[in-house]
Amino acid sequence: MIIFMAMIDSEQDKQSFEQVYMQNRDFMFNYTYRILGDEASTEDAVHDAFLSLAKNYDRYKHLDAGQMRSLLTITVRNAAFRIYNRRKRENVTEDIYKDSESENEALPDISEDAEKKDIKRILFELVRSLDSKYSDVVVLKYYCDLSVNEIADNLGLTPENVKVRLHRARTLLKTKIEGVGIYEG
Repeated sequence: MIIFMAMIDSEQDKQSFEQVYMQNRDFMFNYTYRILGDEASTEDAVHDAFLSLAKNYDRYKHLDAGQMRSLLTITVRNAAFRIYNRRKRENVTEDIYKDSESENEALPDISEDAEKKDIKRILFELVRSLDSKYSDVVVLKYYCDLSVNEIADNLGLTPENVKVRLHRARTLLKTKIEGVGIYEG
């Protein structure tokens, strides 16, 4: 918190930022944890999002609470995706080295858990490939277990608009899922 406060000039803005921080940090942590699945990476993403807000606080301090939460949701989601992609690249690199070191070792059996993880990873990638107006509502609904009304409040939309976006997102996802061969409907 001290790092963020050092980036903000006026005492009034510091108090305002602290209030925004206190109101949103738990939500941002829970939202990001559902994407990344581990506390250290989640804390990094939340820190990055608040750091970005602190750097640009003059530009965003006029936003109301709902608009601020929407901004922070999108910012922390993007930070989580950057960490997720970096971790994925690192895992691929590690797998390449492991494969070259253990060419003579027997391959382990593929378990049902590994297949489920692959399907979850593919689904998550497909959700991320959607336009952000659709991926935001899907992540909030299915990864964060928020209600339609909570999503509407967080993104500054009407509940009807959220329902329409969810419907369109599910339709797009069904097409994409059929395209990769996970499901034939």
